[in-house]
Amino acid sequence: MRPTIITRLNRQFIRSFHSSRPLLALNFDPYATLGISKSADQAAIKRAYVDLVKKYHPDVNKEKDAEKRFHKIQESYELLRDKEKRAQYDQFGASAFDANGNANPYAGQGNPFGGFGGGQGGAQGNPFAGMGFDFEDLFRGAFMGGRAGQGGARGGAQFVTEHVGDNIEVLKSISFKDAIFGTKVTINYKAVDTCNTCSGEGLKKGAKKSTCPTCHGSGQTTHILGGFQMSSTCNTCQGAGVTIAKKDECGTCHGQGVREVPKSSSVDLPAGIQDGSRVRVPGEGDAPFITKDAYNRTRKGDLIIRVNVRKDPKFKRSGNDLVIDENILMTTAALGGEIIVPTLDGSNVRLKVRPGVQSGRKLSIPNLGVPINRNMDNRGNLDVILNVKTLVPETATQTALLEALADAFNDKTAKRTHLKRAEDEEAQDKEDAEAAAAAETFDEKDLHPNKLDRIGKFLGKFFNMEQPKDKDQK
Repeated sequence: MRPTIITRLNRQFIRSFHSSRPLLALNFDPYATLGISKSADQAAIKRAYVDLVKKYHPDVNKEKDAEKRFHKIQESYELLRDKEKRAQYDQFGASAFDANGNANPYAGQGNPFGGFGGGQGGAQGNPFAGMGFDFEDLFRGAFMGGRAGQGGARGGAQFVTEHVGDNIEVLKSISFKDAIFGTKVTINYKAVDTCNTCSGEGLKKGAKKSTCPTCHGSGQTTHILGGFQMSSTCNTCQGAGVTIAKKDECGTCHGQGVREVPKSSSVDLPAGIQDGSRVRVPGEGDAPFITKDAYNRTRKGDLIIRVNVRKDPKFKRSGNDLVIDENILMTTAALGGEIIVPTLDGSNVRLKVRPGVQSGRKLSIPNLGVPINRNMDNRGNLDVILNVKTLVPETATQTALLEALADAFNDKTAKRTHLKRAEDEEAQDKEDAEAAAAAETFDEKDLHPNKLDRIGKFLGKFFNMEQPKDKDQK
């Protein structure tokens, strides 16, 4: 059965940069990098930055050192557009900042840990310089280097934004037996996936992207709110820093880099899965609506399967136990006997019932219930609930036998049909006795034939007896 797509969930954009890009210890002159003088105002700084970004963006400029120069341009602009950082740099040079881009409290005073690494370490503001390793590189390797697609801070390629696609949730119905023993299901659904024509770039073959006119390639826009400078993802390019002209768009995905396609996934549902459970398949959801390039990281969402377990006509589940209701006759409950009980495994078991068992009694059969922790060798119980079925007589013989049973057990409340017949016979005997007492007594020798005939007719009428006719009357 084709599953129903419930919803697509939680599109998220995970920022990989701070509101102000960290400025590591500079080994170049930001003024010279932007090609401006130290007396240039903010407008001149921004104009120079925009012009250089358009020229050296890696998607536009394919020269060998374009990418490295592009990052130097960004770092120079980040420093010089901040008045406080610019003033510190103008006074102390590169030593005005520590390895994290923060103001160096020891700038111009020498390094208090200079004895460990020599004078140059003090000049750079690195208390661990000269100890045989770069403490800045140590932290960068621990917190940044392990992430694929993100290079080192010194001229290495860094992605601007990580884009995560939506999760897709589908509903899948399975049988009660499959839920207990586990099964493999196939999920057919539609998902947003990378365009095969352009490999997710959104471009025609041979076309190139253009620098975003809004953020000028930085992937972020700056806002001043309440005296605070804040940065956010550029709405025009969604943090990519580049855009695609209409004429350069891929004919299949129309510049989106993705398109909706039918997909199919086979998923193993574990033994003992419960109704309403959710199974997550990582990376089988939607791809994000973003084109691929060297400065974007994309990751697909997940496929989430919500399981619906259909009811079984015989069995129910109670935790790790299976429950079945079994009807037995009243005579079996009274006298005891054996019953045959089916199991969910497909086999039957024979159960002995003790005499006098009551309705509602539970008989537990071990290791025939739900697998515990998906282990088929460790299962719960199969609980058999006995339901004593009352006998209903359908013939006179069955009625008489049940009445005799009631008499044998001195059941005075049970209804009896033979009591009515006894009452009728007693009433008839009483009526006959009264009739006999009212009859006149005669001696045969005193009877005249005519009188005897009259008495015979009277008795015949009383007992509804027809007297034989005289031969002469034939």
